[in-house]
Amino acid sequence: MTRGPFGVAPAVPTGRPWRAGWVVVLGAAGGLVFTLGLLVQARCAVGRCPAPAVQRLFGLDAVGSLPRLFTTAVFVLVAVLAWAAARRTGGRVQLWWSAVAAGAVVLALAKAVSAHSSAEQDSQVLTLVAGVALGLVGLPVLLVAGLRWSVAGAAPVTGALAAYAVAALGLDQVTSLVVVLFRDPVLLAFAVYLEEGGEAVTAVVLLAAVLQAVPRRP
Repeated sequence: MTRGPFGVAPAVPTGRPWRAGWVVVLGAAGGLVFTLGLLVQARCAVGRCPAPAVQRLFGLDAVGSLPRLFTTAVFVLVAVLAWAAARRTGGRVQLWWSAVAAGAVVLALAKAVSAHSSAEQDSQVLTLVAGVALGLVGLPVLLVAGLRWSVAGAAPVTGALAAYAVAALGLDQVTSLVVVLFRDPVLLAFAVYLEEGGEAVTAVVLLAAVLQAVPRRP
């Protein structure tokens, strides 16, 4: 039997081709939702806001809006897939997938209730430092554990999580910089679009990585 890099037998490969078409359709739907959100935010920036109901529905960073719910739903799908993978495996591989599922649930809840934005209002620097520290500790541990336990897809899944962390923390700093330096509502609308859209794109990338990595049913 072929052994993994740490002498552990690798998990059974999925045997499933990457469902690129399904992910592309989901990404296209998200792109449409976020573009409509940009149009609404840009109109408000020039004093031509649509009806309040439309603003609430398509607000890029509004709690309960379609753009935010889209990213939340993607994380829910990631959690469901990771939970299914945990149920189909055992031992340490099951533990690894359970950790991914738990992390996806936390990200979904944080996105749904805007926990990151609320924490940032209290202390932007503290939030950034805490987020970076968590990423620098948690993600390497997840990667090393996945490699040691020969979890199929550990590297792509961890890489996608890292990409989301960079988008969530880094693009947020770009938005804050726009607010401080330019104070232009139109430019701010595009910055928020870049921030929220970047988070959504990396969330979809994570979903694709998990979808490819989950073990097939026996």
